[in-house]
Amino acid sequence: MGIPVPEAPLLSTANSQQEPLLNGATDTSSTKQSDRCCSRLCGQGIATIILAVLLGAAGGGWWARKPNQVSSHRSRAGQWSEFQGTERPGIVAPPTVADRFVQDPLLESRNGPSFTSRLRVSNQRNNLFVLRAFHEAIGDAWKATVRVVHGGDMVALGLIIDPGGWLVTKASQLPAEGDVYCQLYDGREFPAQIAEVIADHDLALLHVDATELPTARWSDTVPVRGAWLATLDASTTPRAVGVVSTGVVRVEEAAAVLGVNLTDTVDGPAVVHVLPGTGADGAGLRIGDTILEVDDQKVDSLRSFRRAIRGLRGGDEIDLKILRGQHVVELTATLMDLTDELLNDTEMEVNGSISARATGFEQVFMHDTVLAPHECGGPLVNLKGEVVGLNIARSGRVTSYALPTSLVRPVLEDALARITTTAAPAPRSATSPGSPAVSIP
Repeated sequence: MGIPVPEAPLLSTANSQQEPLLNGATDTSSTKQSDRCCSRLCGQGIATIILAVLLGAAGGGWWARKPNQVSSHRSRAGQWSEFQGTERPGIVAPPTVADRFVQDPLLESRNGPSFTSRLRVSNQRNNLFVLRAFHEAIGDAWKATVRVVHGGDMVALGLIIDPGGWLVTKASQLPAEGDVYCQLYDGREFPAQIAEVIADHDLALLHVDATELPTARWSDTVPVRGAWLATLDASTTPRAVGVVSTGVVRVEEAAAVLGVNLTDTVDGPAVVHVLPGTGADGAGLRIGDTILEVDDQKVDSLRSFRRAIRGLRGGDEIDLKILRGQHVVELTATLMDLTDELLNDTEMEVNGSISARATGFEQVFMHDTVLAPHECGGPLVNLKGEVVGLNIARSGRVTSYALPTSLVRPVLEDALARITTTAAPAPRSATSPGSPAVSIP
């Protein structure tokens, strides 16, 4: 049984037979329309890709980077551990390594990207020339993609899973408080109700007061390693493209950390180092700050701080009360479940922005699409325009995770069944869409 949708059921399998993951086998059940789509991509799109790469490889044109135009960042040396104290009696800031080259800023794909700006990065995969080559391959699936907005900023992408206004997105990207809105491909914007959070998979089920919304075709077939994939936006141009790296794997959950190195003092645990790109960095914690309380719980040592955050997960927010000089300051920070490899300044800067919740998934497949955390939560499609997964986390410079549709579909069907047979939860938006009925035959 599946969720009824116009023409083809959204959560039904387009190709029911499982495709081998790593042996290079191909699916021969594509429709004539899909064949024409792929043929055009091969005949026209690939030529465009080759042209773009050749232009970028030339490197000497007017679009090339000016000599010595590189980005540099300050990076602190040394390993970091939130759980190690220090025998130094005072609060000592570690030395810095100045002007260490790391990488250029992350490039984003937007609606109507600038032609001239894309020429400057024509040797990179996610430039306008390459992305446009995938236009016909993605079909109309982009119309089922939404932008989830809070405070005027996009916090995640999402996918319409039912014409009656039901959507799914990445839960840990949503704010703990405040209104959430969904922007559709046609420019309409609706306040969204967070109907249910599925914590094990970091998914949130949203509802908007709209009907006859477009949906996309789904496929339970995980593409083979090396197959092209496109991350959709609410635009005819994909947000980014990449290739499959692995079959379905399990990702162990890492402990949630704040992103600081602490030492015990007479006033409480004091900050001796802040790891860049972490929740502590984003919240504005500084070297010398002393943590007094975590979520209204008194903290007087490194050990008590560890107890205060035990059991929390990446993406959870905590309220901090700190002593800064002679003043008490209140901050809100987001915990991150960073792996051991990322507990280092240089690694964090090289890898760029990492999803706060990037571990603890029973089933994901990896792909090398470069995404920002706020670009997760939306659909990942194959060259037939079928949704094969939901982007759920960015865990490294060229490592992103997607939940396969074979996992997502039954989870969403069960959630919809629970919601429509019980009273809807209190909405967290200014306008409540109510609790519309969804038929699951």
